[in-house]
Amino acid sequence: MIDTRVAKKYGHALFDIARRDDTILPIWKELSALRDALEKDKRFLEIMAAPQIPDDDKDRLARAVLKNAAHPVVRNFVLFLVDKRRTDYLLDIIHDYSVQLDEHLGVVEAKIISAVPLTDSELKDIIDRLERMTQKTIRHKTVVDPDILGGVVVIVGNEIIDHSVRHDLSRLRDQLMTLKVHLAA
Repeated sequence: MIDTRVAKKYGHALFDIARRDDTILPIWKELSALRDALEKDKRFLEIMAAPQIPDDDKDRLARAVLKNAAHPVVRNFVLFLVDKRRTDYLLDIIHDYSVQLDEHLGVVEAKIISAVPLTDSELKDIIDRLERMTQKTIRHKTVVDPDILGGVVVIVGNEIIDHSVRHDLSRLRDQLMTLKVHLAA
């Protein structure tokens, strides 16, 4: 829980700086490239987390790695995290920045689960309905899960819209279980 709060605190601060300087997208471009590089090769973060490596060496390494960073805000921010010994939060901070960017741009993630692959027109119809419902642009991921039997389940943010056959059958079962049967004498 505290890890999440720390990452959000720094992520919000970085986003506020970017918004103030009107550099939200250029900073995001560099942050996403940094994220991709760090996820591909974890050695930088491992070195930054190693207690046996002196802080001065970590600072020199970070400066060498970031010397080509085009945007000084990104470079200075990462160096600040190195100085404060907070680089273990870097990927979470970048994630928080991306969440704020989506919110700023009016984009929301949706996971669309169906029993069989959806046709292009079915997917377009679902996305159009979601965009009307949320008044936001939908970025979607589709998943095929035969266990839902049919229909579709959509997860948008914290909301689940379940129009699956499995869900309908479960509801029907619950209704049947609560029926009272009166026997005629």
